[in-house]
Amino acid sequence: MMKRAVGAFGLMVVLGFWLPLAAWAHEFHTSITDAKYNPRNQTYELAVRLYADDVEEALTRRHKATVRLDRSERVNKLLAEYLQTHLAISTVKGTRAAQKFIGAQEEADAIWVYLEIPAGKAPAGQLWVQNALLMEVFDDQTNILNLEVAGKKRSVLCRAGETQQTVSL
Repeated sequence: MMKRAVGAFGLMVVLGFWLPLAAWAHEFHTSITDAKYNPRNQTYELAVRLYADDVEEALTRRHKATVRLDRSERVNKLLAEYLQTHLAISTVKGTRAAQKFIGAQEEADAIWVYLEIPAGKAPAGQLWVQNALLMEVFDDQTNILNLEVAGKKRSVLCRAGETQQTVSL
């Protein structure tokens, strides 16, 4: 009887510590985008890392129906539309080129989304960046965009109220 009580108590202690950590584990709302200018095909090649459950929540809210990430053509189309609306790189502020959705890859609790944005000749001077991913879902969302053009690397931090930034090359 005593062993059973100690075992139950031990389980409660472990769960008591573990459950709050599990609930807290995803209170961090950040995306990372790695973008690189490819002079051969004159595009920006982007790899965007997002938490999968956050993307599902954003797509569910946007379409007012439950959306679960899978490899279906429907979900890829929803992801592509979402990225087109919330993420842009351009030489002219406020303009956005049509993106080419390459695909998505799941990784543990995250998803990597790959796309290309037409850029034309190698950009020089300043670029306009918009990154409003998941900001409609989380008011503490931050989005980091790492950009490489002709060997120059720049990083931009976007958050609520600051979703559009200018990058000097």
